[in-house]
Amino acid sequence: MKKTILFSGLLFGLLATSCGEQDVADNEDVKLEVKEIQNCIYTFSAEKSTLDWTAYKFTRKAGVGGTFTQLQVDGKKKGAVPKDIIESLSFSIPTSTVETNDVSRNKKIDSLFFGGLEETALITGNVVSLGDNGKATMMIKMNNIENEVVGDYTLEDNKFSFNTEISINDWNAEKQLEALNIACKDLHTDLENGETESKLWPDVTISFSTELTKECD
Repeated sequence: MKKTILFSGLLFGLLATSCGEQDVADNEDVKLEVKEIQNCIYTFSAEKSTLDWTAYKFTRKAGVGGTFTQLQVDGKKKGAVPKDIIESLSFSIPTSTVETNDVSRNKKIDSLFFGGLEETALITGNVVSLGDNGKATMMIKMNNIENEVVGDYTLEDNKFSFNTEISINDWNAEKQLEALNIACKDLHTDLENGETESKLWPDVTISFSTELTKECD
């Protein structure tokens, strides 16, 4: 008996619902949401890219920021998939364009640090891969040594950023770092906090960001 009542109820509900939908269709305009599909092309431009670095002095690791005023980038500069564009990029940086907002410091870094390296004119490298875990791998060549570095990245539509920490010791640049530290001994000694040791750390933080130009149909 219960099964008969249940079946009858379902049948009645189905008929009632069908009639209700027919009434709506007869009396009202039914609006369907249509998702617009866009075809977009992305273009890389060095002018919309920034490369910043932070070195550290004093035993408490006070940051000293800098950048390079020139950045040459090659690769697949236009396409429909931003990730493919980023993964194709290679770069070269003229070391003479180092900029720290201090002319004297710029000259010392250029001559004492970069000037003491092999193949001093350029730092070169390329993007190796962008992982699905938010980790990116880059190859950096300096002092005639190639090393892969891993860092965190974000890629949100047309905006890409990458951050990593490196040690210049991995490029055998300890002597050049020491020469720079000796030349800047007073500036690298935290006298205000009673320290007498001049300290320039081998650690450097690197941050790169770019915004691809996006054009959609």
